Amino acid sequence: MIWFLVAQIFSTLVSLVQIAHITESDKDLEIMILRHQLAIADRKMNKPVHANRTERMTLAVLAAMLKQQTGRPISQFKSMIRLVQPETVFRWHRDLVCRKWTQENQGKRGRPRIDVQKQQLILRLAKENLRWGYYRIEGELRKLGLDVSLTTVRNVLSRNGIVPAPVRYGSIG
Repeated sequence: MIWFLVAQIFSTLVSLVQIAHITESDKDLEIMILRHQLAIADRKMNKPVHANRTERMTLAVLAAMLKQQTGRPISQFKSMIRLVQPETVFRWHRDLVCRKWTQENQGKRGRPRIDVQKQQLILRLAKENLRWGYYRIEGELRKLGLDVSLTTVRNVLSRNGIVPAPVRYGSIG
C-alpha cells in the first residue's frame, strides 16, 4: 500500500512537471481529447467504478482545489467529474478533512508508570520504617538521587495496601 501511494505521488509530481512545459492551447486540446475519450469509455462501460482509497483521496483533493480556485458550485462539476457523482467526490473530501481533525490519539494516555525498582524501594522503606510518612520517604529518595513525587509515593503505597504512617505505626505499637 505504501509503495502504491509513493508511486501515485511520484507520478502526480511528474505529471505536474510535464504540464508546466505545455502551452495553454496545447493543454486545452489535450483536455478536450481526454474528455472525449472519457465520454466514449463512459458510454461503453455498464458497471460502476470502484476507486481505491488513494485514488479517491487524490480525486477529492484535486477537485476541492479546483473548486476553491474557481469558486464554481458543485453542480458545474458534472462535466468534469464523470466516473462518479461530484457530490460523492466532495463527500470524500469532507470525510478526509473530518478524519484529519477527529483522529484519536493512538499513544498511551496519562503519566507513565514508575519503574519496578523504585516501587520496590518505596515499599521497602515504608515496611522497614513504620513511622515514616509520605514526606519522609520522598525526602529519602531525593537524597538517593531519585526524583519521585509525594503523590507517586502515596499512590504506590495505596496500590500495595499500605496505609499512611500514623495508622501503620499505631496498629503495631
